[in-house]
Amino acid sequence: MTNGHGGVPMDGENPDLKAMHRDLIALVRRLEESVDSAPTAAAIGAISDQIVEVNARVTAAGRLLLAAQTEEISRHACAVSAAIPGIEDEIEDLRRYERVVRSIATVLDVADEAIRVATMVCR
Repeated sequence: MTNGHGGVPMDGENPDLKAMHRDLIALVRRLEESVDSAPTAAAIGAISDQIVEVNARVTAAGRLLLAAQTEEISRHACAVSAAIPGIEDEIEDLRRYERVVRSIATVLDVADEAIRVATMVCR
């Protein structure tokens, strides 16, 4: 249900931040599953490091789910969600795990920006 002001939910929950949070949780699950098929110990270590990093953003986004909806939060959150399918494609071929790590790092940068903006809105 919206309040008639740009589609913002009346309950105050930010739907784009919620979608980003959900997508990041799914990415963690996918990364956890990929550990079983990792080709080397180095790949397992790199994937494990990324799980920790993505989980940090899951926690931060979860704390901010009630942030007011803004165009800037929406843009960053949607960019994160849009980038995750590409990362999942990379995970399919773990021999390219270094590309997976670089792709995740890019998504985390955008997630950090969405979280930063949402934090500012909450203050």
